[in-house]
Amino acid sequence: MHVLSPRMLQNCAVSGQTRIKLDPRRQTGRTIIAMKTVLRCALLLPAAMLIGCTVSPSSSSDTTVPLPSGDWTNWQIQAGAAMTSPPDTYPSFLGAIQIQGTQASGIFSTVESTGTSAALDYSGTYASSTGDIALVTHGFEFDFTQPGSPYTVVPVAVTGGCVGSPPPACLAITSSPSVGVEIAPLNGTYSGTLTDSVDPSFSGTATLTLTQSATPNAGGSFSLGGKLTFPVSSGFGTYPISGTISGEGVTLYDPTPGIVPVVSLTASTNPVATQITVSNLAFAVTASDIVTFTGTLSSQ
Repeated sequence: MHVLSPRMLQNCAVSGQTRIKLDPRRQTGRTIIAMKTVLRCALLLPAAMLIGCTVSPSSSSDTTVPLPSGDWTNWQIQAGAAMTSPPDTYPSFLGAIQIQGTQASGIFSTVESTGTSAALDYSGTYASSTGDIALVTHGFEFDFTQPGSPYTVVPVAVTGGCVGSPPPACLAITSSPSVGVEIAPLNGTYSGTLTDSVDPSFSGTATLTLTQSATPNAGGSFSLGGKLTFPVSSGFGTYPISGTISGEGVTLYDPTPGIVPVVSLTASTNPVATQITVSNLAFAVTASDIVTFTGTLSSQ
């Protein structure tokens, strides 16, 4: 039996049969809307309180495939029916999942309309016979079924919190329908046409070579390293590049200390990692002299 502390009872009072839910248009991951009373209650309650708050894993018609034990995988989970990069529905979650036998673990940052929170550690279970994965942390729970084909978008049941009052009772507060997807590692060479809209003469073929780390950092992102070659017509040459991928989002920069010009790249990939969409590749000689490129790079 798990009993709330007096402080929790004071901060999270729930009376009788009052029904509570998240308003997907206004919820920030920490606001609970009651039918009769507006309750402001932090969702960072002990994971043990989630006992009794069961969420049925989303079903899949595909035949599931057992996951390799010990591998970390890059995931993006977000409210709604489709993936976007960056996520524009809330709450969304960017991070990593690891399966070891029947145990599942994860590291996810929560993206809300007000910003991105610090990463939280998740723990849970994996059933190889069904492909069901359940992960829980303080205030959130994910339940979904691993698809038969990797890098496929799947429904995810996201529980946004759990509150209760003696005798032990638990009311799950479920967010709007969510989806999630595993993103393949960015390992290899990507090439394609990048365009400078200000000076089209700088446009041309660019090449990006990347290697992704096998394990996430403390924030759940995966490190990337490699080199970037600008279009020949620009005369900018080749630069080392490093950064991270978090979900589908890619952020890269030239890591050389004190180097001028400053090179930075913001992009996104697709789940199978065959394409990188560059939303902004900047070559900044000075603060006022910046050349920017956009375009799509495909794996070679």
